[in-house]
Amino acid sequence: MHGRVKVKTTAEQEEEKRKEREKKLKIYKAATQRVIEKRRNQELDDELLYITSQILQSNPDYTTMWNIRREVFIIHFNKSLKKTVEDGMGELLLTETALQKNPKSYGAWSHRAWAMENFPDMDWAKELRLCNVFLDQDERNFHCWDYRRFVCSHTKVTAEMELAFTMDRIAANFSNYSAWHYRSSLLPSVHPGPKEGTVEENVLLEEYNLVQNATFTDPGDQSAWFYHRWLTGRERPPLDFLLLYVSRETRRVMVHFTRHITLADTKISISVNGSSLQSSWEAPCQSLCSSLWSCHLHEGSLPGDCTLKAVVQSKDNESATACLFVAAVQKESKATGNIARNHLFSCELSAARTSVLENELKTCKELHDLEPLNKWPLLTCVLLMRALDGCKFRMDIKNFLDKLIAVDPMRRNYYNDLNSKFAVESVIEQLDENDLTADFSGHCLTSIRHTDHLALLHEVDFSRNQIKSTLPLGHLLSIRKLILDDNHIETCEGLGSLHMLTFLSLRNNRICSKDCLVVLKTCLLLTALNLEGNPMSKCKDHVKDLLPQVELLDGFSLGD
Repeated sequence: MHGRVKVKTTAEQEEEKRKEREKKLKIYKAATQRVIEKRRNQELDDELLYITSQILQSNPDYTTMWNIRREVFIIHFNKSLKKTVEDGMGELLLTETALQKNPKSYGAWSHRAWAMENFPDMDWAKELRLCNVFLDQDERNFHCWDYRRFVCSHTKVTAEMELAFTMDRIAANFSNYSAWHYRSSLLPSVHPGPKEGTVEENVLLEEYNLVQNATFTDPGDQSAWFYHRWLTGRERPPLDFLLLYVSRETRRVMVHFTRHITLADTKISISVNGSSLQSSWEAPCQSLCSSLWSCHLHEGSLPGDCTLKAVVQSKDNESATACLFVAAVQKESKATGNIARNHLFSCELSAARTSVLENELKTCKELHDLEPLNKWPLLTCVLLMRALDGCKFRMDIKNFLDKLIAVDPMRRNYYNDLNSKFAVESVIEQLDENDLTADFSGHCLTSIRHTDHLALLHEVDFSRNQIKSTLPLGHLLSIRKLILDDNHIETCEGLGSLHMLTFLSLRNNRICSKDCLVVLKTCLLLTALNLEGNPMSKCKDHVKDLLPQVELLDGFSLGD
């Protein structure tokens, strides 16, 4: 066997690799320790820059090392040392080397942005070309997309030019999710609609044609479908009042807005006959963000005939006003907003947009016929039908959601909750503004939505559903009678804020201990409680001790 090159065994190769790794690790740890020592001793010099550069070429994600490099340069800048182009180019070269090792390194992209802003004569046009190189390698590198937006903000690249860039990227690959997303953020600024954040209608309609080509090219790719969903999505409503309500009996003022607000970003003020009143606002269940808020007035705040005025103003200067005349003989009074009930959960569509959406619905149904096991055409059909006319397509929506559960069982809970949302919306849209009762029974609800719209109701029936959580019911601030029979409820969380509640039925649920009822102690007017069919239904003594205000349990007097 003389003259032959000796071939190393696998074991020998692994041993050599192990020794090499140990050697590199030893050097790496020593370098790291040296950096820590020099920083501790405030030796922020060129040697420190050299060592950190070696470490970062090996590990681009070592954020502390990037921070230390910035510290060194900032110290130099503060000492009035000249910022040189060479130093800047050195930092760019280092970050580029790091990005070649890990194109999604947070630290490297961040440091590159810092270098571009802090060193002189940086070539911003070159940075755009660099972005193109990295996007060619990975079109979904969101770090690079973010950096590109940063570069554009420092150059003469306009939003129109960037919109054209997204079109080029999408034309090259319909599956470029990042390009679709970037396009959705650019359109409202390049082609603004009548309301803030909206898109000019004729442009919006053209976008439907673009996305239709993408969905037919590859029906299984989610990128274009998500963009289609954004196009169909409801516009953000302007801040306005849906309800202003006042009760002389409880001295409570209630306001309901078109969207959720926080008191940190929004101010609510009220006045009576032009005189401002002190008000402390709170949301149901002590929420920090809500569309429903209430406050209690001091005694004598509503003298005889009076006019109540409420004003809401946000930090970005959006504001709305509601006025309400309260006659001396009125126990309560309310003013409702200008939004029609059939548009509480959908925007009013123009004839042109309606025509386009109807065509989109027809197209998606055709695509479903071609791809019956593809969830995206099915889900898009549901959203289109809801946008066009939820009441008209109610049964079709239900059938399509059932199909979705069959073809995409992993997301059955999402589809059930979506069905619950639509069912609740349908009932609310059919309520008259003076109705005091609502029936949601037997709708297969797995969750409860939009309960802020039910704040003035006296009686609500949610029986024969699949509800697990009662937390959303904390918005029913005027409720007297609440029926929750035949559900999957285990606790009464959220019901403690229902201070007007007198009757509560929880028959055939999963209440298993008195601890589940503790929150009801604050419902001081609760006199009738039904717990039949629950694991703890036979423990009457526990209920009597826990809730002394209850007089009737399961239809029987607790005094017997």
